[in-house]
Amino acid sequence: MDEKKLRNLYTKMQYNSKITDAAVKSIRELEKYLHQEKKMFETVTVEDIKKYIIKLLENKQNSIERILAIARYFYLLNRKEIYVYFASTLGGLGVIDNIKKRTVKFAGKEKMKNIFKDLPEPPIGTPLEELPAFTQKIIQRFKNNLPEKKYQKILAGNNHGMPKTPLLKEKKVYEKLASLDEYLKNRHKKQVEILQKHCDENKIWFEQIITQKVVDFVKENQEILSAVRKGNKLYVTKIPFNPDKFLTETNPKIKRYFACHCPFAREAILQKNVKIHHDWCYCSAGYEKFPFEVILNQELDVKVLESVLKGDNRCRFVITIKNKKL
Repeated sequence: MDEKKLRNLYTKMQYNSKITDAAVKSIRELEKYLHQEKKMFETVTVEDIKKYIIKLLENKQNSIERILAIARYFYLLNRKEIYVYFASTLGGLGVIDNIKKRTVKFAGKEKMKNIFKDLPEPPIGTPLEELPAFTQKIIQRFKNNLPEKKYQKILAGNNHGMPKTPLLKEKKVYEKLASLDEYLKNRHKKQVEILQKHCDENKIWFEQIITQKVVDFVKENQEILSAVRKGNKLYVTKIPFNPDKFLTETNPKIKRYFACHCPFAREAILQKNVKIHHDWCYCSAGYEKFPFEVILNQELDVKVLESVLKGDNRCRFVITIKNKKL
């Protein structure tokens, strides 16, 4: 392993020596396992890594710190497909806890207990193929215990725990511009420039591998990574989770699979025995509306217009603005 490279990363991220040493130890243990399997960091596959994570689960060694260390090391090695796999598995961290908190807030503690009773959250590192059955039970219990509008509101929160502080800079940008339309156009332009930079430098953007055709695809639709205003409505289309493969895929089911971001639901698109109700996508809707709630300084309503869980080939939402001069 390249210990110096990993230590430099952890120093840059301002981690202390104890956390850094633990990360190095985690990679050393992975390296030992790979040698036993006659594998190397440069040639190991996603399937090989999945087997290792299952081994960690079985031995109760699947700590978030260990998983993150492995993900970061493969990022340093530019093993994009493995890093993307880890990013997809870690995308649901904190989501269920935040949904529980919102359930208590809007429906009460007893309803929350009824919905999540005897339904423990799958441990970190659980194969993605096992998550849809868990999600199917949650959304069905919401439907059995609460009115539609109430559970949709609960799900449509900032369940991913996006920090508010970075968005306050966007709020200042918006307030300096002449109109919301100008801001949305400017926001989209900046996002396209960021994607172009990642494409040109061959870097991963969040979980996405960005190619020129992805940049061009986003550039053509202001709803992606920004919004289009019509009256007091903002229309937003989610960028596909795997945009490069999404754009070339012709099989409708696989195309929807490449579109879906949700680690709790994505695999259900390919499974025959699990069907997750599309109202689960209100969680994604909440993710998309949160930046605009900060920028516009108001709580917003959102509605799912299209969803890959419903059979559409994209996820699209409409956000309603209240009491705001546009």
